[in-house]
Amino acid sequence: MDSGTFPGYFVRTIIECIRVVMTRGVMLSVLLAGACIGEDGQSFESRVQAGDIAPDFAVEMYDGGEIRLSELRGNVVLLVFFASWCPECRMELALLPTEVLDRFAGRKFVLLAVSRGESREQLAVFREESGLGFPMGLDPDGSVYGLYATQTVPRNYLLDCEGRVAALSEGYDATGFGEILNRAGALLSETVE
Repeated sequence: MDSGTFPGYFVRTIIECIRVVMTRGVMLSVLLAGACIGEDGQSFESRVQAGDIAPDFAVEMYDGGEIRLSELRGNVVLLVFFASWCPECRMELALLPTEVLDRFAGRKFVLLAVSRGESREQLAVFREESGLGFPMGLDPDGSVYGLYATQTVPRNYLLDCEGRVAALSEGYDATGFGEILNRAGALLSETVE
């Protein structure tokens, strides 16, 4: 190689390296985002459908104590399964204080957000980073989540006052989430307060 071709070769090599790095970065971003919705690109069905009685469970709360789902009967319940590493979960969770808790404050409504597959320490870091302080349940081994579904987060189940699934969603979609909240409002309107 003579000195006249070296700069061109060098530039082509750098451009090729940048292309490879960017392609892999885009692929990694897509894979991480897809992991929130369905790992390995699969669509994972819910084990619980609209009209079903929600499976009962007890979950340890981050701030202490325990909540048993069946003890919440008489309230409309929004059960939210999430993971702190999931970008879609983070978007949805950021809406919960204003779009859910403020909207339904003082009504027979309970938000039960459950962290799937994460330790108390991992949840503590997330709460600190995000500034979210509403009650969150711990499901470190995923056994509670496993009663409802397999891999997809975020996943939401709206339960009526009898504990029956009135609506459900997987992944985060502003329109779909809005529909669940509108359905919650309608259920609360039917409920004697």
